[in-house]
Parts: sequence; structure tokens; C-alpha cells
Amino acid sequence: MEQNTEKKVTVESLQKQMETLNEQELEQTAYLLTLLQEPPAHSTGNAVPMHFLGRFLGMVQNRDGTTEMALGFQNENTYGVAQGGSIYTLADVAIGFSILQNLSEGEKVFTLELKVNFIEKGQGSRLIATPLILRQGRTTVVSECAIHDDSGKLVAKALGTFYISGAPKRKEGDK
Repeated sequence: MEQNTEKKVTVESLQKQMETLNEQELEQTAYLLTLLQEPPAHSTGNAVPMHFLGRFLGMVQNRDGTTEMALGFQNENTYGVAQGGSIYTLADVAIGFSILQNLSEGEKVFTLELKVNFIEKGQGSRLIATPLILRQGRTTVVSECAIHDDSGKLVAKALGTFYISGAPKRKEGDK
């Protein structure tokens, strides 16, 4: 009973707040509310599940190894172009998903270092990240990622080192 009362108070509070929002703020609120629900099923079947931050930024991981980020209010800067941190995150997510494809059960990947060179403004309707693993060792991976806009223009290039946790231990005498 107490939970229902708390929920009712929260809903009433949200309704009062929403009455003060303009149309753009209502659209942004609706976007955020959809993110709190289960990830939408992609009708094309080309995408794989994405974590909350990726969904918030408008990212979709495609089965072909690319990661796309729809551009909009959720990832733009003051000048109306893709904010540098969102581009950095796009590269990090794309590389991370690429590495995950090569890991064994129980292994995890963590970013040790990632450098991004910003080349052009991130604009258009979306950015597409294409990762490339340069070297994968037992516990570290070096990878790069090219990020293009929807017209094919190179927006950024990333280079990073990633750590594989939970890698099988070597037996004594193994090289």
C-alpha cells in the first residue's frame, strides 16, 4: 500500500512539472522516458543490445561491426554539432563491442587509454564508427576507429589500448 502511495505522489509531481514544459522540452522528456523502458526491438534485425548510455546518446551497434550514433539534442554541443565527448564515447563503444566479439565467456574489456583526433564537425543525421583491431594479445588489444558522417566525410580518428580481464591464466612453462 505504501509503495502505491509513493508512486501516486511521484506521478502527480511529474504531471505538475510536465505542465510547465514547452513543446521541445516535452519531446526531450518523451525521449528520456523511452530510454528507461526495455531497449526497442529493431525491426531490421541488424542491431544488438546497447547499454543505457549508448541508447541515451542515440547509438546502435550493427551486426556488421559498425556503430551508429543518431545526432540530435542528446549529443550536440552549444554550436549544434556533435559534442566531442559523445564522439569519444562512440569510438570507445564501437571498439569495445568489436573486441567483445573475440572474447571467451567470462572475459571483459576495459579501456586503458583512448586518444581521439577531431578532424571535421560532426554533423548530419548520424555518425558511423568503424573499428579495426590492430593487435589482440592475451590481455591487451590495440585498436583504431574511424568515424564518418552520413555523407562519408571523416569526422574523427581514434586510437586506443584496451585491457582484457578474466583472460585464462597461462600454465607454468607456457609462452
